[in-house]
Formats: sequence, structure tokens, C-alpha cells
Amino acid sequence: MITGARWTVPLSLALAAGCAVGSPGPVTVPAAELPSLEAARTRTPSDRDLLVRLGVGYYQAGRLTQAIDVLRAARAVEPSFAGLVYLGLAFEGAGNLDSAATVYRSLASMRLSRAEQAEVGLRLTNVTQRQLAVFARDAVAREAVLSRERPTPNVVAVLPWRYLGTNPELQPLEKGIAHLVLTDLSRIGSLRLVEREQVQALTREMALTDAQRTEPGTGARSGRLLKAERVIQGIFRDEPRGGNLRLEASAVTTETGRVAARGTASDRLAELFAMQKRVVLELVGQLGITLSAAERRAIDERPTADLQAFLAFSRGLDARDRGDFAGAAAQFQAAVARDPGFRDAREQAALANRLSIAMGRMPTQLSGFVTGPGSAAPGSGFITALDALDIVAPSSAGSLIRQTGQRLPLPHARPAEALRQDDPSRIRSIVELIIVIPRP
Repeated sequence: MITGARWTVPLSLALAAGCAVGSPGPVTVPAAELPSLEAARTRTPSDRDLLVRLGVGYYQAGRLTQAIDVLRAARAVEPSFAGLVYLGLAFEGAGNLDSAATVYRSLASMRLSRAEQAEVGLRLTNVTQRQLAVFARDAVAREAVLSRERPTPNVVAVLPWRYLGTNPELQPLEKGIAHLVLTDLSRIGSLRLVEREQVQALTREMALTDAQRTEPGTGARSGRLLKAERVIQGIFRDEPRGGNLRLEASAVTTETGRVAARGTASDRLAELFAMQKRVVLELVGQLGITLSAAERRAIDERPTADLQAFLAFSRGLDARDRGDFAGAAAQFQAAVARDPGFRDAREQAALANRLSIAMGRMPTQLSGFVTGPGSAAPGSGFITALDALDIVAPSSAGSLIRQTGQRLPLPHARPAEALRQDDPSRIRSIVELIIVIPRP
């Protein structure tokens, strides 16, 4: 029996016919089929496709522990796109976020279409954000145990700063200055920095008051929960005369709660970046850290010279920490608009957009890409029609993906690889593409 034929189809027709020739709907395994699948498994326990179908059935029936066991067995035989998708979803459903994240990372390494790769990435982002909240809750709940453990040498955590002034426009600099300090310390090869997101999740869970945030004891407590050897914390305030801003920072040793180093600087707001550099270098010097020439040059670099762009960036960090990802993206984009070379702002804008989408994503949206329990990754060996269009018309392809979400199999060879812009004359030059359409 002939199962397919190679036809020549105009690209416009292929896109228009997406619903007719695209992949079938997501797989569904009726609960009534489970007994027969279980019996078949007893006879052929190494049949990967059978194991995946049984695992999908267990997942859809809410039998998560059984789903995990069976899908793990299927993965041991041979990993498949369908099996890994549902194994990740089953781990999520069971609350095992660490294992779910590990599975999604393995999925991301497979040859997937752009749409599939994006959906896996969004699922991983969603899980990672939830992991942070779980980490913080667990750390606070286990405080008595963690407080007795030795911190990890050379690990430093940077806490959000505190503004002691009255100008609300400067309040977001609490997050911005901490970001600058963290970035500078990350240039020092002998130090390891706790991720900003981890610190933020913990401080949110601890529900610290403003008065507590700068106490050495509070810093030491935070450091112990983060297993950091030292914590950097600071304040900035308006000076009563001259209109200057004053920055004060301290490095607290978590085991003793003692201040190991201090750094201060005072100048006009316009000199904020220079002040922040002086404070960091004071702290580093008092901690006995010798910088190489390369490390010193890296610390001297400034992410932007535009104070207004940095204020917008700081507002973006504050919005993101409050869970307002759309508002954060808008602030980061405003920073980029003022300074197109502000790389941190550009990266944070992309991340905020991704978080905004990911946190509203449901697991069913990833499972919708699975069209057969034993199938390999749908993107393996092929690209989609919209992927091909994206090569010659990125904006048009993005629009079509958003409007239709259709996927059509196309040969893996990418036509017109060098074309990068939506030039109508270039689009017209691609008269037809070869696609494989299965016959009934």
C-alpha cells in the first residue's frame, strides 16, 4: 500500500491547506482501554510504544504515580517525544518540579520544530519559577537545620538595597543598585554569586520589614538560608545638604553576623554609577580580594551611561519582582528605547515577555503537540512550512504562527538560507516547495 507521495505544492496553497493536511489532534487514551494495555504490557514489557500509550492513559486518568513508573520504563527502552512530554507533565502533576525540569531540559535538546521548542521552553520557564517559590518556602521551614550547616566558601548573596529618602522616583533603585553590585561581583573569578531570583524569592518568603532589611543579623540569617558565606546589603539616602546621594554597603559574615567590610560613597545622583563602583571596590579591598587586571577592567564597565534608562530598568526589576511581567517588559523596553546599547535591559525585556507568556501557560498546551504515543519528536528531520517562511519573511511567519498555529511537514533542507528580511520580491521568488502529503 502506498502511504505517501511527493507532490509539488505552492507555498501559499500549503499554508492555506494547513488544517487539511496538518497533524491529527492530540492523542487520547480512553480509561476503558487501560486493562487491555496492562495485559499487553505483561506479555511485552519492553514495547516502548505500548508503555508510552499506557503511561499517557494513566496520566489522563489522574493516576500519576503509575504514569511516572511506566513512562520511566519507556524512556529506559528508548526516549521519545511523546513519552518525555507526558513524563514531564506527570512529574509536574505530582509536585516533583525538579524532575519535571530535568525532563523538559532533555526535551529541549531534541530536534524540534520552532513551535515545539518554544512550547517546551515556556513549560520549563513556568516550572523554574515555581521551583523558586518552593525553594524559599522549604528554606524558611528548615531554618533550624540550615542554620547549623556550614556555609559554602566564597559564595556571596546580594540583598536588595533600601532607600531611606522621600523621593518615590528613586525607590526602584533599591533593585537597580543591587543588580549593579551583583553584576560587578560576578566578574570576580574567585567568587560564586547566588542568583538574584533565588535571593528575591527568599526575601519575599521571609516577608522582611524595611527596618529588618539592613540589620546585620537579618543579612546573616538570609545568608545561612542561602548557604552563602557572606551577604552584601546596603542603603542609599539623600544627604541633608548639597542635594547629594549617599551609598553605604556592608559585607556580613553569615556564621558570626559580623560586618567584615564596609563601603561608602557620596556625590550627585548623576554620578550614581561612579559611586556604586567605588563602593564595590572598597568592599572587595577590605575583604582581601586581589583583582586581576582583567577583573578590574570588567568591573569598571558600565551597562549604560543614561541615568533615565537605568531608572526605567530599575522600575522593570521592581515590577518583575512583584509578578507584573507585562509591566516589567514595558519598562525594560523603555530603557532600550533610551539606550539601544543597554544589553541588560534588552535581555531582561525578552525574559519578562517570556515569563508573562509562560506563567499563563497550561500543561495541556504542551500535550497538544503529541500526536502519537510512540512518535519521535514531531520536528525530527523536518521543518514546518512556517519555519521555512520564517527564513525569508520572519515578520510574516511570526504573524501566521500567532494567527493559525498550523504546522506542515517540509523537507529539512532550508531554502534561501541567506535571506533575512521580508522582501516581497524575495518571497515571490520562492514559487513552490516540495512537501510530503500522506494519502488516505
